Amino acid sequence: MPSNSQFNLSRRRFLSGISVGVLGYGLADLLSLEAVAAVQRRGAQARNVLVLYEEGGVSQMDTWDPKPEAPVDHRSPFPPISTSVPGIQFTSLMPQIARHADKLSVVRSMTSTPAAGHIEGCLEFLKGYRHDSPAFQGTSLNSHRFPDIGAVVTELLGTDCPELPGYVFCPGANLPNFVNNTGFLHRSRAAWKLGTKSLGENVAAPDWHVKSLNPQPGLDRRRMASRRDLLHELDDSPVSAEQIAEAFSKNYAHAFDLLTSPRVQSVLSFEGESSATRDRYGRDHRGMSYLLGRKLIEAGVRFVTVTVIQPSELVGRLNNGEPQGAFLNWDHHEGIYRNGPCGGPQAMNNGERYGLPHPVMMPSLDRSFSALLEDLQQRGLLDETLVCLITEMGRTPRLNKWQGRDHWARAMSMAFAGAGVPGGRIIGQTDREAADVIERRYTPCDYAETLYRKLGIDTEQRLKMPDGRPIDFTEGGRPIMELFS
Repeated sequence: MPSNSQFNLSRRRFLSGISVGVLGYGLADLLSLEAVAAVQRRGAQARNVLVLYEEGGVSQMDTWDPKPEAPVDHRSPFPPISTSVPGIQFTSLMPQIARHADKLSVVRSMTSTPAAGHIEGCLEFLKGYRHDSPAFQGTSLNSHRFPDIGAVVTELLGTDCPELPGYVFCPGANLPNFVNNTGFLHRSRAAWKLGTKSLGENVAAPDWHVKSLNPQPGLDRRRMASRRDLLHELDDSPVSAEQIAEAFSKNYAHAFDLLTSPRVQSVLSFEGESSATRDRYGRDHRGMSYLLGRKLIEAGVRFVTVTVIQPSELVGRLNNGEPQGAFLNWDHHEGIYRNGPCGGPQAMNNGERYGLPHPVMMPSLDRSFSALLEDLQQRGLLDETLVCLITEMGRTPRLNKWQGRDHWARAMSMAFAGAGVPGGRIIGQTDREAADVIERRYTPCDYAETLYRKLGIDTEQRLKMPDGRPIDFTEGGRPIMELFS
């Protein structure tokens, strides 16, 4: 008879053999083998977090912070409009969102990393630590050693949806894909990315599905069920009561749920959504990504980040890097308002965004974000879900010679809703050109601190490094108290 140690070794090899490759790596690495740390959630206002990350740097003066008194040669051509809250104005590019101002707190005094770089800004908003932090700076920006906020949250709070990971990228794109990692936490806390392409993923495509859930060739549902039955037989063995065996059993059961659960299949499909709902969100990539974010939150996933870069085929354009190619994020260095070619460095590098300026892209965001707010409220989810619409930087108050706006770190705007966020509130102030913060300056570290506090995580307790050393949750962050009721 084999010894218990020999049996454990064989069992581990068996479990590894059935898992590796099904999702691209071992399922034991996707789902934690350790119990979630006990956390006392003090004053929690949020149960879940839904981050809407609009990449590229959305122009603050063309959206949340209109400046009609700016110099005429540089002001936005889109004038302020009234909102549902007297005294609060957004620009005319946001008529549907304006009707929901009573649900929103807009921070007009957010700043980004002084480096004013896309990757640096994205990293700091994902982690709440400076990209060049002396304690956690890596050899490159994608090797920063502090975990993502979503990874920390999942480590401490787990998730209310055991069939799915607690931290999900929906679908995952470009900058967040590049800089996200689990730092000093176990890699089981990594964001699960529903997409497989960093650029051009089209969630609205009729045949779109989560390809990482495709079984290996020859591993159909019948064979999966057979292997699950075999796992149950192993669990009935004399060694099943041992702690490590219990951990493997629990987490592989979750892994099988991920692959075969009808609930998971329903969450990751739009078939159960009405035509009216899909029409309201918009049947483009942004609309379906926002809708999928709502479905994940409704299922109980703790931390969802929606990342949007529209696929070029939606506007009949070639891919980025090709002549007259498209790159559908908000980095409008050239022709920010012009629907046509305008030359400039991006055009010379086959990356010009002509035909895709802010006024072409904003109607999609206006529609999808307003639909999400309505939907969350109607489903009773807004009270417990912290919704954050963010970007990694602002845009320059002055137009450049190519009639675009360049990177700007000194002032930007973000919007928040749900989970005790007071509606109808403007936080902070910028000068007459939206160039500099003149009241209540906030940073990515403050944003991160706010998310932790909203979830009831006591950041005074500090995190523990693998060697037991305590470390702060953020690099000097302080919560944005105006976002708390």
